[in-house]
Amino acid sequence: MTKPTKIARGIQAVRAEGEPTDVAGIVAKLNEAFDQFKAKHTADVDAVRQQVDENSTALAAWQMNGGGSTDAPAADLDGGGIKVLRTPADFRAHYASRRDADDKPRAGDTTLTDFMRGVAGMSSTEAVMASLAVGTDSAGGYAVPDVVMPGILSALVPASSLLQAGAGIVPMGYGAKSVSTAAIDTLPTATWRNELGNISESEPTLRSVQSTPRSLACIVRVSRELLADGSDVDRALRQVIAQAFAKELDRVGLLGTAPEPRGLRNTPGINTVSMGANGAALASFRPLLNAYGSIIDVNAPAPTAAIMATRTLMDFEGLTDTTGQPLQRPRLIDDMSFVPTSQLPTDVDAGTSDDASEIFVGNFNGLYFLMREALSVQLLREAYAKTGEIGFLCHMRADVVINYPQQFTVITGVRPAAE
Repeated sequence: MTKPTKIARGIQAVRAEGEPTDVAGIVAKLNEAFDQFKAKHTADVDAVRQQVDENSTALAAWQMNGGGSTDAPAADLDGGGIKVLRTPADFRAHYASRRDADDKPRAGDTTLTDFMRGVAGMSSTEAVMASLAVGTDSAGGYAVPDVVMPGILSALVPASSLLQAGAGIVPMGYGAKSVSTAAIDTLPTATWRNELGNISESEPTLRSVQSTPRSLACIVRVSRELLADGSDVDRALRQVIAQAFAKELDRVGLLGTAPEPRGLRNTPGINTVSMGANGAALASFRPLLNAYGSIIDVNAPAPTAAIMATRTLMDFEGLTDTTGQPLQRPRLIDDMSFVPTSQLPTDVDAGTSDDASEIFVGNFNGLYFLMREALSVQLLREAYAKTGEIGFLCHMRADVVINYPQQFTVITGVRPAAE
């Protein structure tokens, strides 16, 4: 039997020239060999990652243009179907399609840090200076370039419970102040009829929802020295801006009331499952099964996720059977994502109780944020001058759109488990 040939991998041998006492030389050559090995394989991995990103972007662009997809557009803006953006590849494909061919080469390496430096009047790239030369918006801010926006939106996803659960983002065209979208109230009722017989009427099926993005802003402070010379500033800036906006978008998407965008809790038509007049602690997965049933009872899409307070998630994970073993999820909800959020309060009144929370269950593909195309950044020149910091006012406009309220259920009166 022939033995399989061994495939050589990595560094096989290092030959040290010189006297045995030349330890420093041996170590130097060994380190040099390792450095060469590391550099080669790092370059190979980077090339593979770049190719994967390019393929993902190309696939997303193909799907967004209708290739290989049978899904209907999630919204119709200005007469054209626009799909909801959900993944980093979607974001890159969308904003790449907006840039001119002449802009792509010079904008390829532009980062959020470059843009912030340009806004602050520091040295920056040619692409940033060209975008700043266009001028400010009506509020005195600069629109974040298209090449930078995908990074910010991609950072939103892991920071937002709604986006993790399947909600998406629909960029709104420049100049548009509002958008009308179609929401489903009820499914029409089909009936059999005899020849020349009357057709039974049913309740109105669709209604128009007027969506007007509302203003949301935060202030980012950074020292002048860190912005000018710091390493890894780009990642930190994306993270803090994304987390600030993501947490508030989560809160308003779940609980928002006028004049804020209206969230799920205050949208007419969503289903409700109660834990009792005074609320109750979780003893099983029955409340989730009841929520599941309330959704499919009205012929809405089956739920795929449940968003809950962190306390509630811990209580679910702590459920045990009569032998003290972890309680197994019922098969019907085994694939349901449990998504925790810090934006759901745990001190809601439920009858005589004041320590209740809520759980939102549904197929969150039916919820999306209508968002103006670009984030705006305005320099606060004097606000933090005494501390040597630079302030940036980051401003965006967004609204919440729920196109089928009955595909969501809120479980009310969820009290904490006994200690």
